[in-house]
Amino acid sequence: MELRHLRYFVIIAEEQSFRRAAERLHVSQSPLSRQMQDLEEEMGVELFEPEGRGIKLTAAGKSFAERARSILASVDAAVDEAKGVAEGRLGTVVIGFESGTTFMGALLSLVAAFRRRTPRVGLQLVPMSSVEQWTALRQGTIAFGYGAYAPSDDALGHLEMTRDRLGLLLSPDHRLARLKKVRLRDLEGERVLLQPRQLYPRLHADLITAARAQGVTLHVTAEVIDLEALMALVAIGDAVTFAGEKISDMASQASMVWRPIEGLHLNLSEFVTWRAEDSRAPVVRALIESAREVRLPARHDAAHAASSPSNPGRRKKR
Repeated sequence: MELRHLRYFVIIAEEQSFRRAAERLHVSQSPLSRQMQDLEEEMGVELFEPEGRGIKLTAAGKSFAERARSILASVDAAVDEAKGVAEGRLGTVVIGFESGTTFMGALLSLVAAFRRRTPRVGLQLVPMSSVEQWTALRQGTIAFGYGAYAPSDDALGHLEMTRDRLGLLLSPDHRLARLKKVRLRDLEGERVLLQPRQLYPRLHADLITAARAQGVTLHVTAEVIDLEALMALVAIGDAVTFAGEKISDMASQASMVWRPIEGLHLNLSEFVTWRAEDSRAPVVRALIESAREVRLPARHDAAHAASSPSNPGRRKKR
């Protein structure tokens, strides 16, 4: 039994005439009648019986017609779904994102823009570091990444979404808050909190290098993975931390202030990443187009970009 037999049978059942069904199907009546005879022989039941100049369904035929319509509807739905997935209109896409980028930067705008383009595609956001994202992209377990570093692997494409000047985040009651600009040597002896080195290796390395170049040793008392906990400790004046300038817009609402650091030309960038060979796949292409739509302009002189810990040029693979 083939699907075409089911389709022919359903149309014959609707028309109650082999002649009208043949005209509707654009086939000859005789081959159509033979196929229905073959179907009845295969099933071992009579599906039709004569009625005047036409035919009508037997009780078995009526029962079979209901099931045949259901089967054909399921097949059509499966075909439509497969086409939708292939065309990037359906399915689920997995995006890896780096901790700390969820409510700042362009990630939420990217997700919103993608949702407008592909409203029927499901989204799954999975927290992971940039390095973990690159591995997951190569393995095909995620389709897109959003993180603080650009890959050095030509197999991975990337686009810079934001570039932000690095400065100091501190409590408004802190002794340095009265300064319009802070110097690195002002941080000598201060308790400094950072997010874990494994998440931001370049940031740690570049901060320590920049401080040492000015004869300053940063006193990093703890590495805090939870961004909310880190900011809470800063807000109560327990320590200071480094953050991008964009956080200054929300710092005052969270009982904190942001200050630029004189002589520190380091930037924080955020990147989207994808597997280069997937760039023409409909879903990935929609993500890339969404990213280009919402990427944010730099808030400072682009000449500083060469100093960015998140955009250090071509680096060795980790």
